[in-house]
Amino acid sequence: MSNANHLDPAEQRIDRPRSLVDMAVERIRAAIVDGRLGFGEQVSEIGLATTFGISKTPVREALLRLKLEGLVDIHPQRGSFVFSLSGQQVHELMQFRELIESAALGEAIREDRAALSRMLEDNLAAMARCEAEGKMELIPALDSDFHESILKACSNPYLRASYALIGYRFQALRSRLPAQNKKVDDCQQSHGAILDAVTAGTTARAQKLLKEHIRSTESAYLEASRKARVAA
Repeated sequence: MSNANHLDPAEQRIDRPRSLVDMAVERIRAAIVDGRLGFGEQVSEIGLATTFGISKTPVREALLRLKLEGLVDIHPQRGSFVFSLSGQQVHELMQFRELIESAALGEAIREDRAALSRMLEDNLAAMARCEAEGKMELIPALDSDFHESILKACSNPYLRASYALIGYRFQALRSRLPAQNKKVDDCQQSHGAILDAVTAGTTARAQKLLKEHIRSTESAYLEASRKARVAA
């Protein structure tokens, strides 16, 4: 009888190497999100392939995948471009975000309010440490994490999938907000008020505060989008 029958699958499993496409997706996505690639900027398959030291094929597949994430626009005969948003599109995204996040917050409070409170409290503590230490470059990621924690705490797969459609685009917008923007400075206070309402179990108030917080940041996102388009 083969000795293979006596092998422990957990110990013998061979890890599959990460594909070049996956690695290209991660690197291009990161460059778009953190602003190294500007809104509306053309991206060259040849240039990216040369930079990464790979062929054009995985780069082309990576761009197609990023198109599905809304980060890249591909135009036949013209090429591939980093996404850009008009003022109206920013407004529509904010409306969509408000609806999805407030619904997810209600579900998360109902399902496990204590777990959600812990997640949000940990996030606020990390944001406070970064602000105290002057690490303002880390604030946008923590802001994203606060809102994404609400989705993670919600078990509704449709709400989570819907939010995933816009998640990376909002990360890209957040990274382009000025570090000392007043709306950003107010972020901790708004998040803290939402946490207090979650901890108290006042769902309607928590949802109201979240919606108001999202609306209050729209002007900052509009300005960041406008400047990023001009710079590109």
